Amino acid sequence: MSTESHGAVPLRAVPLRMAAIPVSTAGILPTDAAEVIREHLAPILGTWAPHCRVRLTRLTQPGLLRPLVAQVDVQLSGGHRVRAQVAAATMSDLVGLLANRTLEQLHLFPSVLAECLRQRVTTLLPPSPPELLPPADRRVIRRKNCHPTAVTAAEAISALEAMDYRFHLFRERYSRQDSIVMRAGPGRYRILQSRPNPLGLEATSPPIALAVAEPSSIPQAVARLDLTGAPVDIFTEKFTGRLHVLYARYDGHYALLGSTAAVTNAHGPW
Repeated sequence: MSTESHGAVPLRAVPLRMAAIPVSTAGILPTDAAEVIREHLAPILGTWAPHCRVRLTRLTQPGLLRPLVAQVDVQLSGGHRVRAQVAAATMSDLVGLLANRTLEQLHLFPSVLAECLRQRVTTLLPPSPPELLPPADRRVIRRKNCHPTAVTAAEAISALEAMDYRFHLFRERYSRQDSIVMRAGPGRYRILQSRPNPLGLEATSPPIALAVAEPSSIPQAVARLDLTGAPVDIFTEKFTGRLHVLYARYDGHYALLGSTAAVTNAHGPW
């Protein structure tokens, strides 16, 4: 199997480190898929290879143009983590995309890279959104509520970038507002809250636009994504007052993430 891909970082294989990278697979894949992934990631990860894990999946939903999905998660020193996730139509494309994306993500912590890799120019593009199945075939197949961690806006942005998220749910440390941060362009970010409060959005933070997560119901959010094909819809669930995000998964379906805390006033939730 060829592993050349347009735009891929030319890398030198390091066979002695290949076995140190754990790769789990799911679905029908080439027999050498895990070996090829190790060969391309080993020169990038270097001494961090034993502290990572890779998941490689071929999705089974018919009609997907990019059924191959790969994710690498690297545990760095000091409690830092870096994640990269890509989707592709072919194994050759997937290998090249994953190698480049992993290198881009590790550039957030340049000291962990070999000197020769620190000099490479990276684009730091946002993660590409998953493709969606036709509206009639989409389902909300995963629902999860969580208690957001209290961090500053700057810390939330750092997590968004390091973990290759399209959005990140957190509790703003100073205003105590449940919040979702997203990219709004190169070096710019947007934070949505049920009741926008600028407290805690430090002047030293990257440019941040503060917006309201409008009240809505889950069926209405599903209908909006069905109609627009957008990858994400953020809203305040009007019956519970909780901040929610409905988003596209790589298998073409939807998932729903919500905060466990409701926004209340003198008259109760929204």
